[in-house]
Amino acid sequence: MPELIVEAVELLGWVGIFAVMIVLAPEAVMPFLGYAVYRAELDPLTALAAASAGATLGSTLIYLVVRAIGGERVRAGVRRGSRWYLIQERDLEVTTAIFRRHGAWIVLFGRFVPTVRSLVSIPAGLLPMGLAPFLLLTLLGTTLWNGVLLATGYATGSNWARLEAYLGTYGSVVTLLLAIAAIAFLLYRLRNLLLRHRRAG
Repeated sequence: MPELIVEAVELLGWVGIFAVMIVLAPEAVMPFLGYAVYRAELDPLTALAAASAGATLGSTLIYLVVRAIGGERVRAGVRRGSRWYLIQERDLEVTTAIFRRHGAWIVLFGRFVPTVRSLVSIPAGLLPMGLAPFLLLTLLGTTLWNGVLLATGYATGSNWARLEAYLGTYGSVVTLLLAIAAIAFLLYRLRNLLLRHRRAG
């Protein structure tokens, strides 16, 4: 991973940082960029601006795809297959209600959490949240988190690789917990679905 980042930055400069951050997690990139700043090989403001713009574009692409599909189309699909889908229309209603009340905070602080940072674009697109506030909150949250990672990479200096390993563990733990929660939810719904079909039969 560091080799890919080095090649992109050396070949394309800030454009390389921007492109890499569209698809890669900031925990994998920003500590190294902080180390490059520490070695005076990179301007910190350029690195932060390019990385945050790239990450914001990545999240916005997900938002735009979901918004193009449309909340009504998703609800209609769930409604038609509600007897068989593990996700039901009420789940969408609850998620929408939560997002209406707390969507701004979820989009802003979701940028600090691996996996969640991509998932929050989905309800934002389904609601849909306005493009302007979504962009502003995403850019703000992304810049704050990238700034923390960049500064930490700078502070750790040559130990940035160790920091990257710690952040990788953090991301893995969060992803594992989310996966466990998702599996538990799906098993619970599957059990209820099977019980309903037995009663109906």
